[in-house]
Formats: sequence, structure tokens, C-alpha cells
Amino acid sequence: MLTSRICREHSAKCIHTANSLPPGPQREMFLDMAHSWTLLAAKIENTEVLDQAVEADETRFGSRIIALQSLKTAPT
Repeated sequence: MLTSRICREHSAKCIHTANSLPPGPQREMFLDMAHSWTLLAAKIENTEVLDQAVEADETRFGSRIIALQSLKTAPT
């Protein structure tokens, strides 16, 4: 299963690889991939938070909507 930790590890590997390359398109490609892995990690974390909020209050009507709204207003 893909976790935020795994995504961040992939991001770190991409940054490490990018730093070993001279400036140019290949280096930029690895930096772009690192950024994509980091964004994916954040999305996974947000989904986990939403799922936990819903599990904590499953019986409340609209709990998923409330949890989603709180994520949108939370600082990133």
C-alpha cells in the first residue's frame, strides 16, 4: 500500500538523484518528480485525516462533509 512515508522517501530519492546531475532537463525532471511525490504524500495525509474524522463520528449525519470542510480551512 502506498503511504505518505513511502511517497516522501521517493521524493527524497528524486532530490538526491537531481543533486547528482548537472543543471539541465534531466535534473529538472527529477525535481518535478520529487514535487509530485510530495504533493501525493500530502493528499494521502489529508485523506487519512478525513477518514479518521469520519470514523470518530460515523453516526453523525453529514460527518464526512464537516470533516472535508475542516480540512479545506486548515492551514497547509
